[in-house]
Amino acid sequence: MTRNIFKINFVYFFLFFLITFFLSSYQIAEEILIYADEIYYDKNENLIGKGRAKILYQNQIVTSELIIYNKVSKKIIIPKSFTYKDNQNNFFYGTEGAFDTDFTKGLIKDVKILLNDGSRIVGNKFKRDNNIDIISKGVYSPCKSRIKI
Repeated sequence: MTRNIFKINFVYFFLFFLITFFLSSYQIAEEILIYADEIYYDKNENLIGKGRAKILYQNQIVTSELIIYNKVSKKIIIPKSFTYKDNQNNFFYGTEGAFDTDFTKGLIKDVKILLNDGSRIVGNKFKRDNNIDIISKGVYSPCKSRIKI
C-alpha cells in the first residue's frame, strides 16, 4: 500500500515538474523589448532609443545607434545603419529601415544579407510583405562567406 502511494506521488511530482519546466521556458507574452543607453519620448510621443539601441522580439534582434518606435502607426523606424537578425538566423545590414512591430512587413535601404547557409545577397532595397521578400537590383552569391559572425 505504501509503495502504491509512493508511485502515485512520484508520478504527480514528475508531471508537475514537466509542466512547470515547459511552461517556464515557453514565452507566452508577445512583447517587444527595447534597450538603449538613452530612452525618451519626443513631442509626437514617439519612443526614441539612442546609443547601443536594441529591439528584441521573439528570436529577432535589431541593433542600431538610433531606433524610433511610432506608437500611432505601430512601426519601428531605424534612420541610421543597423543590423537585423531574423528568427531563421539570417543577418540583414542596412543604412536605414522600417518594420511593423511583428516584423512581418518591412523595408531596408542598401541591404546586405548574410543567409544562414553562408550565401550572400546585396541590393538597393529590400521589402518584406508577410512571407514574401523582394530585393531590388540585387546580386546573389551562393559562395560561403568568410566573415564569421
